[in-house]
Amino acid sequence: MKRLLVTFDVEELDWGRPRAGFVDWDPTSPSASGLAVILPMIEKLSLPATFFCTGSFARERPELLRRLVSEGHEVGSHGMDHRDDYRRLASGVACERLAASRNLLEDATGSPIRGVRSPRLARCLPAVLAEAGFTYDASPHPTWVGRSIRAASQPRGPWREEGIVRVPLSVLPILRMPVAWYVLRFLGARTTASMARLSGAGTPWIHLYFHPWEGADLKAQLAPHPLAWRTGPGWIEGLRRLVSSLAASLPASTVGDAVDAWLGRRDPASRCVY
Repeated sequence: MKRLLVTFDVEELDWGRPRAGFVDWDPTSPSASGLAVILPMIEKLSLPATFFCTGSFARERPELLRRLVSEGHEVGSHGMDHRDDYRRLASGVACERLAASRNLLEDATGSPIRGVRSPRLARCLPAVLAEAGFTYDASPHPTWVGRSIRAASQPRGPWREEGIVRVPLSVLPILRMPVAWYVLRFLGARTTASMARLSGAGTPWIHLYFHPWEGADLKAQLAPHPLAWRTGPGWIEGLRRLVSSLAASLPASTVGDAVDAWLGRRDPASRCVY
């Protein structure tokens, strides 16, 4: 049965600048305030989710990670710092920082951390991910939008690569248009839900991602910036409408549980190319 994977990248803000007069700006506060609203909302929907957190966020907000696990959600790594670029870092440095992020998250949650999503969805070598202690990677985004034709040629469904299960984010078939975060703000919940359903064709799940900081009213905190457009309470309501619409017909799952189910249905040595 097809599953709904709702995921969030929990990170410090590394873009924009505070409005004049803002003192003691904390780059982790927008994600923290967004989580404070998102968690009760998805609890009402009985919707398990996966939260990919940076090590920097975990260091500053360990109590929020403990809350995520206590409420039945999965925590994965989003790298050590959101400015890390694991495409360009030397393999040894990348492995060290990814392992450090995993250790911070495990210390904060008391649970093993299996999955990773790299900042800005940068591709990381599977050998590096495996050495850092991960078993799946939720970074692949097989779209040409903001990426490359080469990225758009990636499979839309999961595959194994040197021991790592790659879990691509959902895109439309043929057109390879992305579905999720900024699409929700630009097109609204109804259109995004329709696109999401189309994106699941031929794959074992619909895999969407968002950011908790989108739930914060960033226009009140930051100088004008394109990424702050339509953030705040209106976005929270759009997210609620989107996920409740999709969850009405699809069972929701954490990414880790979906990977386990996929591995159980197929020969682990095979490569699935949807």
